[in-house]
Amino acid sequence: MSEEVNRDGEQIDDTEEVVVNEADKQGFLLKIATGGITVQDYVKRLEENDILIAIDGKPYLDGPQRLRSTFLQEHDEESKWLLTFYRDGIVFDILIDHPIKSAFGYATEKETEFVLDAFKKHTFGDFQSYENYEIYRDKNGKCDILSFSPDPLAWMIPPLWLLKYRLFPPLAAVAVVYLITFVINIYLFIATAIVLAIYINRAQNNLMRSFTMFDDKYHYMTIAGTNEQEVSLLVKRIDPKNKIRYEKNVIKKRVEVKKTIAKEIEDSSS
Repeated sequence: MSEEVNRDGEQIDDTEEVVVNEADKQGFLLKIATGGITVQDYVKRLEENDILIAIDGKPYLDGPQRLRSTFLQEHDEESKWLLTFYRDGIVFDILIDHPIKSAFGYATEKETEFVLDAFKKHTFGDFQSYENYEIYRDKNGKCDILSFSPDPLAWMIPPLWLLKYRLFPPLAAVAVVYLITFVINIYLFIATAIVLAIYINRAQNNLMRSFTMFDDKYHYMTIAGTNEQEVSLLVKRIDPKNKIRYEKNVIKKRVEVKKTIAKEIEDSSS
């Protein structure tokens, strides 16, 4: 973050961003600092200037120094937290299984008030039903939404699992292997089918990721939701150009104009 304050907590330049070098100030939301994002948070596609609103549905206003203590858990408890962020007019959730490591500064008072007002409109489902969905997007805005919940079809009937997720190149390879081994020897076919079922079941996440990127798509966002339809609507709100591939129920795109948070605050005040 580019701004500094003096020992009395007063700003020494004319930017609106709030930074403190003293004890945590309570009552302000936290914003990921410029240059402060870590690799493990970047992998989840968090970005600089994302504003952290809430942890497990409760607004967090206790400052960066106390943030780590909120992630402390007993050793026998599952480590998983649902974080709520604000970015470019959109409130979204993400699940993490390790404490967030990025450096934080403070949002301004106006930003805090504005984002908390937006958060009041944000609804939550059953916390136990949330999972992360990875969104992969190509340069034309065509998106794939990947869920990594274990699918038993991957080991029960691998070809059907490959067909379900439209992984056609590995499906063709598996079909050829089945055909060749069946012609050679029935026992070889059975042994090969078992080995392929074990492999595909264990590698299903990597297969979906790799063949999505093979289709010239890149990791666009990670969003936590209770179902794919919920995530699909949010992806379209983030950018009206986004289109969900293979979506059955086509939803008309809303015309949205992206604004900076400062512009949104100015418009709401006027």
